[in-house]
Amino acid sequence: MLICLLSAPVHSKGLRYGGSVGMLSIDSVDYAEGSSGEEDILRYGFVHTRPIDKNNNRWRWWFGFNYLDDTVEAPANGVYEEVTNYEFRLVPQYALTEWSIFTPYVGAGLSAGYTQYSNRWEVDDEGYKYGLQLDDISQFEVGLVATAGSVIKIGSNPNAHLQIIPQISYILPVYNDGLGGVELSISLLF
Repeated sequence: MLICLLSAPVHSKGLRYGGSVGMLSIDSVDYAEGSSGEEDILRYGFVHTRPIDKNNNRWRWWFGFNYLDDTVEAPANGVYEEVTNYEFRLVPQYALTEWSIFTPYVGAGLSAGYTQYSNRWEVDDEGYKYGLQLDDISQFEVGLVATAGSVIKIGSNPNAHLQIIPQISYILPVYNDGLGGVELSISLLF
């Protein structure tokens, strides 16, 4: 019992938890009824990882859970829809170098999510909904993720500092054509 209590802090040393907010510029999806719109949507998430630096921890795993719920306005002769998405992201990242408080990195991994497309309508060339409401779509989606960003360390103790992480990601759908595009995000990890 005493060994378990003393070993827990050692194993958790350096773990980071935090939150993120990102702007996802989603790509259009082609349906039989027309294309969905391209939209900038806010996505919120939770992040778990370890510190990353040039000397000690060049590699780390980035675990993220993200959520979004928004409307995608339709282009002319396209499809209007409302989107709710739950996404889990697993991305190994590699530190390129270290400059003072900055540690730039790159990474590539997978995105797996469940998405609901609801309240779907065809839209005419003037932007008005017409006809019968289209069937909702609920599907599991997988995408490839490429990331680049920088860890910005706040504090002098490498095991206690806060991290601010600006990051750019590109998500390429590979299973079930769904949410993909460029995402700009910022995370705060403790």
